[in-house]
Amino acid sequence: MPALFGFSAEREAEWRELLEVFRHAVEHELTDRQRRVFKAIVLDGVPLDSLCIELDANHNAAYKTLFDARRKLRTALVAKGHLREDR
Repeated sequence: MPALFGFSAEREAEWRELLEVFRHAVEHELTDRQRRVFKAIVLDGVPLDSLCIELDANHNAAYKTLFDARRKLRTALVAKGHLREDR
């Protein structure tokens, strides 16, 4: 199956490890609110306006929560060697 997508066995192992580190960071590094906002906007594609109504929050608060979540996830991926530190 990996060959169908042009992945060697080594690349598949790298991707699996990256996804596992990412999943772990989402579940263990983010606060409940950060996780909820991140999953809704990034993974589920919920429109920001709808999420703000659901959370009874303004756009700035939602953006800040998403920004903080992304920063924590990036830090976790850098710590595990999946991203470089430079921005």
